[in-house]
Amino acid sequence: MSLLDRVEEALKATGMLRLPGATLVVAVSGGPDSLALLHLLCSLAQQHTLQLHAAHLDHGLRAQESDEDAGYVQETCRRLGIPVTLERADVAALRTKHELSWEAAARQARYDFLARVVRTVGASAVVLGHTADDQAETVLLHLLRGTGIRGLRGMLPMSRWRSLDGASEVALVRPLLDVTRRETESYCASLDLAPRYDSSNQEQRFTRNRIRHSLMPQLRRYNPAVAQALTRLASTVAQDVAYIDQQVQVAWPSIATREPWGVRLDRHAFNELHPGLQAHALQRAYAEVAGEAQDLNLAQIEGMSQLSEQGAGRSLSLGHGLRFFTTYQELVVSRKAPDSPWPRLESLDLPDPPAEVCAKGWRISLRRLAASEVAPGQLGDDPFRAYLSGDALGDKLMVRIRKPGDLFQPLGMVGTKKLKDFMIDSHIPQAWRDGVPLVVTEKGIAWVVGWRIAHWARVTTETRDVLELTFARDE
Repeated sequence: MSLLDRVEEALKATGMLRLPGATLVVAVSGGPDSLALLHLLCSLAQQHTLQLHAAHLDHGLRAQESDEDAGYVQETCRRLGIPVTLERADVAALRTKHELSWEAAARQARYDFLARVVRTVGASAVVLGHTADDQAETVLLHLLRGTGIRGLRGMLPMSRWRSLDGASEVALVRPLLDVTRRETESYCASLDLAPRYDSSNQEQRFTRNRIRHSLMPQLRRYNPAVAQALTRLASTVAQDVAYIDQQVQVAWPSIATREPWGVRLDRHAFNELHPGLQAHALQRAYAEVAGEAQDLNLAQIEGMSQLSEQGAGRSLSLGHGLRFFTTYQELVVSRKAPDSPWPRLESLDLPDPPAEVCAKGWRISLRRLAASEVAPGQLGDDPFRAYLSGDALGDKLMVRIRKPGDLFQPLGMVGTKKLKDFMIDSHIPQAWRDGVPLVVTEKGIAWVVGWRIAHWARVTTETRDVLELTFARDE
């Protein structure tokens, strides 16, 4: 098949050619890939009554060179009779604001821009010039960063991107994923085109460039066709993931609820799923909030899975302004914390053990144990059960919420620290901190319930009397 036929087939597979009269925004850098894509789409637009609108972003990182790129794209579009939108971004400011790498900040700026162009011209999607070589590099990049099976798919022929603040979203189409970079260069040469070449693509400070110029040549010494092997891997894995996603879809209505601010997962139903499906359910929850083009890495998946089995009030940063939260009955992926999972217990004097007291949605159990029943330093698996030294606690025990100036000596720490700092370091969402129950004695805070006991209140080899305290929701 000719290159034009292959791109046509790729667009048909995404459904873009079933939209007569639709407008497509073409991302054009001026390089051989995007330049070939633009000319190929011009040919197809005449056959399929498509409207094209080019978009070029100057990242503001290469001074005169980037100005010349913009001028080249503008002149190319003028000759082709295609409207074009040109814009310059402040990537450095975006990088600082969101604490991103240079690559991530440039990517964010680029897709923010493309999404705005799509909205402005009423387009159906953005068409990108990513090639098979880009796909191979992406698979390696994901592998090096610690990806799961989803990351081995690389880039998809069609996906969706969502902005960091969740305000904008755009469909992304990649019809050149089966086309090599050499083929786009040959196509440009056949049309006597003189593509622009971005000098920043040679800079070794960017991970993708190191993969392209250092790692891939090394791998070709072992397998000259390594790029093709990686793209075949991506294609095969994409089929497997598609099947797994079908199984997640079957379970999804019974475990998930979509909210304007995020996704809620029923904790019990989620934990009943096979671990393999759990990972993909978490990926789907994240993708629905962050955009389908985003994937979690293995460390994030493992962290979320661990927290799903622990107590309420845990949270984990997922990047892109998103967090994972646990409540008593739900797991939440959101840009903000859900309501506090703790019933607010202003103040309560605890009775002498053995006893059980119910107050403000809590059921608190106290019982004494012999020192021989508890190993020194024993913590247990339940974050809402604590073993404390009765000898260290004294006679008066109460539960309250935090007060200004509270100090706490976390287990394992020699001195004290501000309770506020402990809560920040423990990633307790700010909206929840005023509701966290504290077990307090005349000596100070003995237990930040659900999180940490005080070092001075721990069971030691010299402890004679152990107090077991358990907090549970009184449903």
